[in-house]
Amino acid sequence: MMKPNRCSHLPRVVALLLLAATTGAGAQGLWKPEKNIEIVVGLTAGSSQDRSARFLQSIFQTRGFVGVPVTVNNRVGGAGNIAWNYLATRAGDAHWFQISSPTILTNHILGSAPFTYSDYTPLALLGNQYIGVAVRADSPLKSVREMVERLRANPAALSMATNSQGSYLHIVCAQIARASGMDARKLKLAIFQGGELMTAALGGHVDAIATVTSNLLPHVQSGKLRLIGISSAKRLGGLLANVPTLKEQGVDLVIANWQGAVGPPKLTPAQIAYWDGVFARTVKTDEWRADQEQNLWESDYLNAAEFSRFLKTDYDQAKAIFVELGLAR
Repeated sequence: MMKPNRCSHLPRVVALLLLAATTGAGAQGLWKPEKNIEIVVGLTAGSSQDRSARFLQSIFQTRGFVGVPVTVNNRVGGAGNIAWNYLATRAGDAHWFQISSPTILTNHILGSAPFTYSDYTPLALLGNQYIGVAVRADSPLKSVREMVERLRANPAALSMATNSQGSYLHIVCAQIARASGMDARKLKLAIFQGGELMTAALGGHVDAIATVTSNLLPHVQSGKLRLIGISSAKRLGGLLANVPTLKEQGVDLVIANWQGAVGPPKLTPAQIAYWDGVFARTVKTDEWRADQEQNLWESDYLNAAEFSRFLKTDYDQAKAIFVELGLAR
């Protein structure tokens, strides 16, 4: 009897292997929601993060991007830690994600939270709102470069104010001081909450303030404040087109008060790929672009892999500055 030629079975073996590989890839790529999607927010209703969550909810449902109902859950308290602890209990389940800001980094650096971005699954950077430096309209200061020169000559010559210590707004103030060669810890820095910051600026109680551009623009448009610098990599468009960047003026800093979507721990590649597709479609919609422009957000979308790399760089930059300021734990 003639022995079967082993090579004669090769095409069948190859075909079976290809089928198995294709089936496996297809199964990986076919993940989709089977129940309600829940967007977690660590701040109160009406906050910036809450507004972003509800806008995403609207687009997902009106556009049919997820095919299931979408709810928003405000888990408020503990400087955001209650929401993050809640999300951690959903490990491996892509039906949940949280709207995040830089506090997921700074809370860990400052020692107020035991977890950070790497303990979860970054899904998307949705937008950046850059930080502006402003002075009163009648201030003799014409630029951030001039601020740096004055501080170089006399570290006590100027005072600055911002909304919170240990924030990205604080970093902008510190970097302006560092650019002058002074110890940033010796900068005359005041911290004001809520509307008190604008009261201090408009009343001339401080020489300059740093906060997000959306807080500044109404007062700039009314002629009461003047924007002299912005923390973006390049000049922005629209109403901010003539504002020079900090880097143009000798302050080596690009930083944004960003917002992103972060999923629970241990999501699978298929689940991440699903959300990559949803967010990529969302940021291309007309309504998303119009909202970003209206609220002075730059739609600098990054997918999950890009966002993870971005977060590591952002964390390292913030930690280095907070270590120098003596705030890191």
